[in-house]
Amino acid sequence: MQIEIRDNHFLLLSQKAVFWQEAQTLLIGDLHLGKITHFRKEGIAVPNIAADNNFERLNEVVQLTGATRIIFLGDLFHNKYNAEWETFRAWRSQHFYIEMIIVIGNHDVLPVSMFLEADLQVHIEDFEEDAFVFTHHPKVEPDPLKFVFAGHVHPVFTTYGKGRQSVRLPCFVVDKNQAILPSFGVFTGGFQMELVDDRKIYITTETKVFSVC
Repeated sequence: MQIEIRDNHFLLLSQKAVFWQEAQTLLIGDLHLGKITHFRKEGIAVPNIAADNNFERLNEVVQLTGATRIIFLGDLFHNKYNAEWETFRAWRSQHFYIEMIIVIGNHDVLPVSMFLEADLQVHIEDFEEDAFVFTHHPKVEPDPLKFVFAGHVHPVFTTYGKGRQSVRLPCFVVDKNQAILPSFGVFTGGFQMELVDDRKIYITTETKVFSVC
């Protein structure tokens, strides 16, 4: 689904990413690589195939869009170093031709040097380009002269059918001056969002994005 923001065009992808068409840039929030391996080390029964799903969808969005740049909106890696970091480094090496930027999130506790060694440009705070700000934590009061893209929240929205049926799905939240992306990673949980004035919500299944309002 395509939306327009500040005269620029953005594709909301069912893989839970955004493609900024004018800049040929993918926006990806809250990948949380390493979380599944961390859970397994703690004795939580999470199938290891779930980790592969993250990289499969990364490949999908790169191939689908032909992106020349990726901006990670924080929480790229969930916690301390584990083997999934080496999988990411190998994936990054395979995509050496893509510029990659990370805005550090609260879970990105790896040394900055490790991100730099993986050929990522690192921004501790916001990264700004043209009329847009890319950050991890949503702004409480966004600058009305800029438009913010953020992550962190892992937004979800519950829709209701006939009877008492309901389904809770990841969503993109687009306010007047800010958009919050769903968590790209699997097994990351979610925070229920509500419809408010000047807000649009787009829910996503594994194959399609739908507008709620």
